[in-house]
Amino acid sequence: MSKNPEEPPEKERSAQEHKAAAVSTDNAAAQNNWRNIRLIIGREYKNQVTKRGYKISTVLLLALVVIAAFIPTIIQLVTERTNAQIQVVVVNNAGTVAGLNDSALVSYINTDLNGTSTTGTPPYAITSEPSANLSSLQSQVNNGNLDILLVLERGPNQGLRFTYYTDTSSPNDSNLPKIQVLAGQLTFLDTAYHLGLTLAQTSSLFAPPDLTIMRPQSARPANEVAAGYVLAFAGAYLIFMAVAAYASSVAAGVAEEKSSRVMEILVNIATPFQLLAGKILGIGAACLTQMGALVAVGIGALLLQNPIQSALFGSNSGGLSQYLIGISIPFYLLLLVYFLLNFLFYATLFAGLGAMVKRQEEVNSAIQVPLMLLISSFGLVYLEAFSPNTIWGNVLSYIPFFTSEMMLVRIGLGVVAWWEIVVTIAIMLAAIAASVWFAARLYRIGVLNYGQWPGLRQLLKMVRTN
Repeated sequence: MSKNPEEPPEKERSAQEHKAAAVSTDNAAAQNNWRNIRLIIGREYKNQVTKRGYKISTVLLLALVVIAAFIPTIIQLVTERTNAQIQVVVVNNAGTVAGLNDSALVSYINTDLNGTSTTGTPPYAITSEPSANLSSLQSQVNNGNLDILLVLERGPNQGLRFTYYTDTSSPNDSNLPKIQVLAGQLTFLDTAYHLGLTLAQTSSLFAPPDLTIMRPQSARPANEVAAGYVLAFAGAYLIFMAVAAYASSVAAGVAEEKSSRVMEILVNIATPFQLLAGKILGIGAACLTQMGALVAVGIGALLLQNPIQSALFGSNSGGLSQYLIGISIPFYLLLLVYFLLNFLFYATLFAGLGAMVKRQEEVNSAIQVPLMLLISSFGLVYLEAFSPNTIWGNVLSYIPFFTSEMMLVRIGLGVVAWWEIVVTIAIMLAAIAASVWFAARLYRIGVLNYGQWPGLRQLLKMVRTN
């Protein structure tokens, strides 16, 4: 006869029930925790993006980004139009000059003024006219139909004499120095010819020296260096302004809810940590939306440059625009990463300190220290930009208060190794975790504290004991 299994003891059954109930309670608490955070994020996000100032600033920033992306194309378009060929007519009344007949003389002048490059349109169009047309040519200069008229004659001592006709005013005449150099060279060649030297012998006197120029492989053209500086300053300034505005908005929002006693109602619905996380992530999401739109539009505008320049300039397109596309897209993406890290770091500190004040007017005093560090990080950008890759600049790149701005400047200037980006991102994540720990304790202490603002020593003691 089989025996029935023994019933579990009452204590064991009770423990299992308590354990199941605890797991069920933990799951419900976790679900409720995330639900409250999501609701607060949605509320804060909606409050930010529906503000009129948010919409206006977004539109203005998007317009500036598009204009900035089109600057290389605009510069090249203006350059193409302003660099139309300068018409130069030569009237030779001096006869043979340095053994050169009229056609050889025009060829020499063309080479001297335009150089030997065969790419692109030469800046000067050189032609020759007989002396019988001199009066008509002078009238064309006076009427603005001819840019330059150059007349060669012989003086009483048979030396060359030049007359330069132009309607360009003296301060704006950029052609005069080139014509003066040309006149000096022709005079020297003509004098040497009459002294018995051949043109080849005389030309050897103008032979360039055997000079070899060595530059480091990392040396970049000046326009690329300038573009790097523009990206560096623009990125650092954008991060500074966005973080200062939105992190301060977090602190002001906390203080406003506390001073209006709304906080007393909210803590009955959500925990202080939920309020802290929801406010930071909600406002951060609104700012990230704005910054993401700027980056997306900026990258799209840059990618349009090549087809637009190809249509406008043909084979002359590219150059700086292609360089900007190559460097700007990674730079924009890293701009988003460093902005998000910088915002989370400062916003948590601002939120914790904002919870300690009892009136909204006291917010600026409460966040003064981290705000000054944020401002000083932007000030250090200028020092780093003009003295890149210094020891102090490299060290400051690893201090969380200065990391984002310093790294963006160094990335824009091309003095950062890939592993430095990885290391600084890891350091910022660790710093954010520490600031969340610090701010969460301040927030829990301060949300319902309406007493006097504690001093620094009292503040640190309260953080350690809570």
